Amino acid sequence: MSPEEYVQMAERVVQRKGWKLNPDEELVLELVKGLLENRRRYGKSYCPCRVVVGNEEIDRKIICPCVYAGQDISWHGRCFCGLYVSQEVYSGAEEMPAVIPDRHAEELLKFLADK
Repeated sequence: MSPEEYVQMAERVVQRKGWKLNPDEELVLELVKGLLENRRRYGKSYCPCRVVVGNEEIDRKIICPCVYAGQDISWHGRCFCGLYVSQEVYSGAEEMPAVIPDRHAEELLKFLADK
């Protein structure tokens, strides 16, 4: 699958969810390349902004769009990596934050501490 084809697939996701793709097309292509690399490497489209630890229970939460995306978009106007944004951020009615909290990091740290 080419990056352009993956973007088309992501467009279908945003239509279903009521989100938008980040208006920064260069950023979108870089993130999509990371998703495709993770798909090639691990067999799944893991978020390129997060660490894959090899534990299915932990890692499945970061398959794009990750389990945190909907709430992050609601609360902050964007998902963690910034691939998906709210309608308000896309239209310019709300400013997109440069950084948002990584809620997955808490679970990841707990998992690593328990090892």
